[in-house]
Amino acid sequence: MSENYGTNQNLRASLLDWVNLGKNPTEIILKTAKLLSEISGEESYYQNIYEQIFAVYGLALDDKFILEKELKEVEERLKKISAACENPEFTEDERKRMIFAIERHKAEIERLKKMQDEKN
Repeated sequence: MSENYGTNQNLRASLLDWVNLGKNPTEIILKTAKLLSEISGEESYYQNIYEQIFAVYGLALDDKFILEKELKEVEERLKKISAACENPEFTEDERKRMIFAIERHKAEIERLKKMQDEKN
């Protein structure tokens, strides 16, 4: 049997497992896209799918799953950037850039929370 056969079987088994576990359909699409991205070696494939799903399902169609996922990801990035900003190994210029990123992340968190509040 070829390596592709095993990979395809693993993908098929994972997909069936996610359905049987009652995973959110949007989550299933994202997990499938992630696996396809890994299989193909095209890291940008997942990112493109995610951005499109966020725009269409999260922003346009108010899908709570994708909005919550995006909010959690932005909050996690904010924590990492904030912690890095405290590292004395970085220069003042690097910290200024991190502070700018922190402010942008905070603004994005507020925007996403406002969108969630408006949807409820």
